[in-house]
Amino acid sequence: MARKGCVGTAMPAAAMTLEVTVVSAEGVRVASGRPLCRGAYAVVRTASSSAPTRVDADADCHGFPYWAEAVRVALPAGAPALDVEICRARAGGGRPAAEPVAAARVPVEDFTVGPPGHLHCLSYRLFDSGGRCGARGRNGIVNITVRRLDGAPPAQGKATAPAAGKAVDAAAPSGSGVSCSAAAASLGKPAAPAGAVMGYPVGC
Repeated sequence: MARKGCVGTAMPAAAMTLEVTVVSAEGVRVASGRPLCRGAYAVVRTASSSAPTRVDADADCHGFPYWAEAVRVALPAGAPALDVEICRARAGGGRPAAEPVAAARVPVEDFTVGPPGHLHCLSYRLFDSGGRCGARGRNGIVNITVRRLDGAPPAQGKATAPAAGKAVDAAAPSGSGVSCSAAAASLGKPAAPAGAVMGYPVGC
């Protein structure tokens, strides 16, 4: 479905807890124009919390970093979206000295259809971090899944969930081939149709 601008997004009537799995990114480049390689990680942000994935140490990912890591964040009532940002940890600096590379905005209406616990598989156009809204260049794609945890039935065999803003579990190494459909099957439920590649620059 084509979307225009950054307006008209539905807002949740109540706060909710989300499990966001940042699966991978595709075709991401740093400011110099070279593919993003070693040191790539993602941060999921809301107005009230944020949570990073692990750093992908694969030096040969050539702009296609892979995490398949779930994090949990709290989305406050009235928030129109959450943000996913791809960053690069500077050599020897770790995350505090991270370099923002590209970001996308995920409207709440994209993951509030269906009952709590439903797995939404989504892909978004990434835009260069920094600069004014609408002026940034496209910079790859990010693939994620989102589940609303409030009111969802407990998953069989799963450990007690950590607090929002914490990583849930470690990811498989780059190239392991985990897909959204496989993630849905592991939860014993069908996946929502894969989302179209949409562009919501952060900051609009």
